[in-house]
Amino acid sequence: MKYIDMLEETFVVVSLAVLVFINFGNVLSRYFIHASWAFSEELVVILFVYNSFFAASIAYRRNAHLGFTFIVERLGHRGRKLAAVFSTTLTVILMSLLVKYGVDMLRSQIMFDQRTPAMGLPEWVAGISVPLGALIIIVRVLDVCRRTLRECDAR
Repeated sequence: MKYIDMLEETFVVVSLAVLVFINFGNVLSRYFIHASWAFSEELVVILFVYNSFFAASIAYRRNAHLGFTFIVERLGHRGRKLAAVFSTTLTVILMSLLVKYGVDMLRSQIMFDQRTPAMGLPEWVAGISVPLGALIIIVRVLDVCRRTLRECDAR
């Protein structure tokens, strides 16, 4: 799992650097030569969607996601377990829906050979981020729930 963690974090760092470079370059291009890079908006949106899913996964792994810690910290061990299982269940249901509808979207993009307007990339290159990201989040959420339940049992 450490290799996957490193790969995930490396992707986020590199893609954020690429996002900054593209946006900065586009600003300079518009300012000095009064022309915009046609591909920049498209690529930035694609990378931003990937980044959102991977960053959410990293946040879950680090237990840094938004939550009701004020309430959960005041619960007993049994209450914490119930809260962990409840939030995990809701998150897995939501992410499962994203996987299902993301796969449906991918099928459509592949079947109709949809392409991005500026770069001409296959739309599935961007679209695969939804089911892939949701699957990664499901794995992380289940792992965090397992760790939380073990911590409650250890106390």
